[in-house]
Amino acid sequence: MRIDAKSTEMPLSSDRIGRLRDQVRVAPQMCIERALLLTESYKRTEGEPPILKRAKSLAHILANMTVRIEDTDLIVGAATSKRVAGPMLPEVQWQWLMEELDTLSEREYERFQPFTNEEKVKAREMLSYWKGRSLFDKWTAIAPPDSKGLNWRTWASGGANPRVGIHLAHCCPGYERVLTKGIKGIKSDIAEASARLDLADPGDFDASLFYQAVDITLDGVIVFAERYASLAREKAATESSSERRAELETVAANCARVPADPPSGFWEALQAVWFLYVAVMLEGWGPGIAFGRMDQYLYPFYKKDLEAGRITREAAAELIALFYVKLNELVTPFRASTYTGTGQIPLSVVTLGGIDRNGNNAVNELSYLFLDAEQRVQLQEDLAVRIHATSPESFVIRACEIAKLVRGKIKFVSDETITQQLVKDGKPIQDAREYGVAGCFIRTVPGRSFDPGADFLNLPLMLELALNNGVSRLGGDQIGPRTGDVRDFKRFDDVWNAYKMQVEVLVRDRVIEINTGRKMFAEYLPTPLQSALYDGCIEHAVDITAGGKDLYATTGFWVCGIPNVGDSLAAIKSLVFDQKKITLSRLCEALDKNFEGEDELLYLVGQVPKFGNDDDYVDSMVNDVLIHIADEAAKYTGYSGFKYTIAAGAIGTNLALGQATGALPDGRKAGEPLAEGGISPYQGRNVSGPTATMRSVAKLDLARASGGAVLNMRFNPAGLNDESKMRKFAQMLKMFCATGGDLVQFNIVSGETLRDAQRHPEKYRDLLVRVATYSAYFVEIPVEMQNDIIARTEFEEL
Repeated sequence: MRIDAKSTEMPLSSDRIGRLRDQVRVAPQMCIERALLLTESYKRTEGEPPILKRAKSLAHILANMTVRIEDTDLIVGAATSKRVAGPMLPEVQWQWLMEELDTLSEREYERFQPFTNEEKVKAREMLSYWKGRSLFDKWTAIAPPDSKGLNWRTWASGGANPRVGIHLAHCCPGYERVLTKGIKGIKSDIAEASARLDLADPGDFDASLFYQAVDITLDGVIVFAERYASLAREKAATESSSERRAELETVAANCARVPADPPSGFWEALQAVWFLYVAVMLEGWGPGIAFGRMDQYLYPFYKKDLEAGRITREAAAELIALFYVKLNELVTPFRASTYTGTGQIPLSVVTLGGIDRNGNNAVNELSYLFLDAEQRVQLQEDLAVRIHATSPESFVIRACEIAKLVRGKIKFVSDETITQQLVKDGKPIQDAREYGVAGCFIRTVPGRSFDPGADFLNLPLMLELALNNGVSRLGGDQIGPRTGDVRDFKRFDDVWNAYKMQVEVLVRDRVIEINTGRKMFAEYLPTPLQSALYDGCIEHAVDITAGGKDLYATTGFWVCGIPNVGDSLAAIKSLVFDQKKITLSRLCEALDKNFEGEDELLYLVGQVPKFGNDDDYVDSMVNDVLIHIADEAAKYTGYSGFKYTIAAGAIGTNLALGQATGALPDGRKAGEPLAEGGISPYQGRNVSGPTATMRSVAKLDLARASGGAVLNMRFNPAGLNDESKMRKFAQMLKMFCATGGDLVQFNIVSGETLRDAQRHPEKYRDLLVRVATYSAYFVEIPVEMQNDIIARTEFEEL
């Protein structure tokens, strides 16, 4: 495939995507190369300021890591020395890597291919260096006590917690800055800013260090691209196929130009974005470093090439498909006990559609091509489609068709709700309209806001503690404040106030620890390269991890079990205080027994309205729970001034946190999963149809949950088997987004198919499902997670 001034189109390779797709659909490996080079650089720079150590280590990695071009690559730039792999991140946490070095290939789930003996020897020596030097070691030396060991009980470590062993990530750099200026243009900005400094001023001296660091990393990216240009030229010189030789020559020309200079066409622009993404990942690897609105910032390059006859629609779609395949080469390693079932994917979201800065429809031809490319690849690349009142029907239907084809996968987000959320958080309306999705559900303004998440909060356990004077039913220990004996509770407000007090103590404890962790990231693991891609960082010489300036910075608590608490409060209010059918003491006795022998009481609980059926009695209580946790988070200011927000998003923690939670007044028994998704009705309780489910969710004050609110729904594909049903489905989706909904995604697969996949996994190797706000291969996730997906209400028709 070639694109130049003379060509009229880019010839397609009919089997290229299929071959590459097969090559990346393999068991992942863990690569030690980045960690070895990082450690080598750190040993050389001991005693230097952390930001220079960070910059020099990235430059050293980019200059010395393995470069490789696969036989059919058109977009080049490998993040590891192995084809499908993730790196070690000892600078964050080395302990778990050392502990699991021999057992990574023996995990029950998310196994890695085994290391060679030589790799193990090198890894052990390298990891030993980081004892006492890693961020986790430095953080634990000063952090508050571990909340009495309550991790994975009242809360769970989230993406910004050093325990997880990854970088902050969950962000969206401003790639447009490089597409507009090129790296040389950014370096020119740094030179101008540096020239204005007075090194006699202590503040300016620190600024000088920052500018040095950014400049070093930018040079490193140029060297990285030049290495690929040289490799492509070498391969072209020995290539026997004239077609492949021409492709390699174009690849070499692309890499020689970008990202040092602004791209001149679509292929170059896509290559520039990929180089920057790989370098940013190597600097601060973690899930959720997103691509933003690729159909918007790449469109001028596509349009220019198309009008000049240098590209065709089909060729552009193939380049996008190859870009998707590259994404599937990256893996984010977690320890065996953390987030099992995530599929280890980088969660680097591409956002499509939506409105522009002025509120006008922004869907263009490239928006459709990104969907067309997904039809060809269908791996774990992650797409978010923005929906608004004026979204073209053809685009919404096309996105729904692709969602059905890939059994769900695409996440749909509401422009109306999310722009309202971001404006509430202080972002100007024009910036808010430019949002993209990062990670699972974080909404962020590319290059303008920095919004990594915080920890997961177990709200149902807070209700359990409120009803048991702060004592865990399953553990028997005092893990919450003493909020009173239920025998003394005379009013529903007594229950509500006890619950609120438990939540308030939990949030305060988490804020203290999170602020400490964020401070440590800023001091020891700054990201100067990523900072170069954000407004305000260069202008004010402040690293993005320290909040930057001219930025909108938030951190969202990821909240689990809001629907469980709402359903439970509705049961208490209805049965105990409104109808007076039981006493609160009687209910708590049943909870103590896990409803053993309490069939009559369970029947009564089952008659109380449940969230997800468009019943204001319970929906209003779910809303009260959401507003309270949002208000509580908003009381606090984070490190460097960031705002605390909330997201109704459990990811996969509803299973683990459910195991730590006793029986609940909503009828859920001890140890069972909590409500999945985040704001999804509890599994199987939304029995009044899909529109009732959506109305229950949309009536909530989701503007308060500016981190996101996740609704999962499951449809039988037979209910979407003709054009009229698909049109109705698209209309339902648009109505949800227009009337207050936030994020919705679908599993379009029958329970029968899922159960058959459990019985015959060999027949369903490529069956992707939406677990939470990520996709994973159904047969590769834990059986508990499989059952949780099967338990979701299956809608047969609209």
